[in-house]
Amino acid sequence: MATTTATKLLNVQAAARDCAVDAARHVAHAAHEVRALETIASDAVETGVYAAKRAITRGYRDLEGLRDTAAYRVKRAPLVSVGVAFAAGILFGVVSRRCAGGAASMRRAAAPTEW
Repeated sequence: MATTTATKLLNVQAAARDCAVDAARHVAHAAHEVRALETIASDAVETGVYAAKRAITRGYRDLEGLRDTAAYRVKRAPLVSVGVAFAAGILFGVVSRRCAGGAASMRRAAAPTEW
């Protein structure tokens, strides 16, 4: 009877040791996975920042090119440039007045009228 109790105790201790070793392995694996995900996230952020900087630089260069082209066209045909600017201003004024007038007329229609 004493030997069976001792054997059972050794089996329980071995099972507990195996569970502890398995738990340690799972913790080590989880820590490794976290480090791998951290590296992947860091690389993704770094790539995004680089792409954003590149896009800003490209946009700035395109804007400089547009400015240079506009300056060239104004120097080449100043009267046409003034006419285009005048027409754009008139068009903008008409559109903005129509938008503002439409909103004002809707407010007037919604408000009760006094006689």
